[in-house]
Amino acid sequence: MQVKLINIVDNTVKINSDFIPTNGLSYLLELDGRKILFDVGDQGFVLIHHMKLLDINPDDIEMLILSHGHWDHSHGLKALLDQRTTTKKLKIIAHPHAFRKRKISNLFRLILNLIKYRMYNFGFPKLPKFLQEKYILEPTAKPYEITPYLKTTGEISIRKEKACTTDRLKIKEGIKYVKDIQLDDLSLVLKTKEGIVIIFGCGHSGILNICARAKEFHPNSEIKLIVGGTHLVAFKEESDLEYVAKKLEEEYNKPLLYLSHCTGKKAIDFFTKRFGKEIVKPFMVGDELIFECK
Repeated sequence: MQVKLINIVDNTVKINSDFIPTNGLSYLLELDGRKILFDVGDQGFVLIHHMKLLDINPDDIEMLILSHGHWDHSHGLKALLDQRTTTKKLKIIAHPHAFRKRKISNLFRLILNLIKYRMYNFGFPKLPKFLQEKYILEPTAKPYEITPYLKTTGEISIRKEKACTTDRLKIKEGIKYVKDIQLDDLSLVLKTKEGIVIIFGCGHSGILNICARAKEFHPNSEIKLIVGGTHLVAFKEESDLEYVAKKLEEEYNKPLLYLSHCTGKKAIDFFTKRFGKEIVKPFMVGDELIFECK
């Protein structure tokens, strides 16, 4: 049984393509005749434009899994819902915190972003009632099984290794805004015939903490491939990247790395130099990966 993963929205696109680069992420999973979205990117018009180019019908999407609620993974939802004509409601799976409001903690940065993006809420988008009627929210902090071979990591609150959080954001808790430690961050764990594939959104929980969770699910299988945004852009010191590389090499036997979105050029260049192009590979908009599952 095959599972196909298609990159729909990302920071990088091929030169001279009709795809538009944007600071967001969205992947499509095709499995068992089903189409499931993992995130919806930051710009709705980019998401829909790419879906048309890739011949993906918004009505065919039966489930949306949000890696977390940050704007660059959730704000394409309005356009997706607006394009759907089916009466079947879209099921949205995410951590409960994914649906909370978020804002930039620094006033100066907030003003700059209000000017640049015309946006105050940097979390899950506020949607009109007629669009709210098109989806069903299923918030859960626990791992969510999509199929026997595909599940979410669920909340990773115990982070023994360094996390990759965004310090400039706060999240609404009751009537107050508090420091956002991105508890809603989740990834997808796919069990293939060759081993474990981990599909990241932003990896705020920390790449090594996410790998450890995946091994908890499948202790007798190797992690063969990591794909997506790992937010290693947050690691400013090369020693931090070296530590991650050493762990991936010694504990996880150097899985293939299809790094994109928020990983950052510095981290991608570092891992390419460290492991070589046989291990570190590009994964741009329009690219596909196909996995054989039991």
